[in-house]
Amino acid sequence: MVESHQSRGYDIEVVRYLDNPPDADTVRMLITTIDGTPADLVRLDDGLSATGITAEQLVDPESVAKVLLAAPELLQRPLLSDGTRTVIGRPTERISEMLNG
Repeated sequence: MVESHQSRGYDIEVVRYLDNPPDADTVRMLITTIDGTPADLVRLDDGLSATGITAEQLVDPESVAKVLLAAPELLQRPLLSDGTRTVIGRPTERISEMLNG
């Protein structure tokens, strides 16, 4: 499910990624544009061990992509991406920084 919102002059698309998991192209775009390392996109504190995957295995972009495609619930959230830059919206000030700067 995708929703569009108009917020302070920005057209924002909300993607409910559990209802509509990201495809391989989207995951790779997030990985290549993240402010940080690709492993930052994986929620390490929310069940990574239940998948049998360890943080030590998240050493390269391809391993991160495999994890996120197999277990989209481990994707950090919220994410804000314009296709050239992606930020994790915690703390929420990071969203404002991206929108305003």
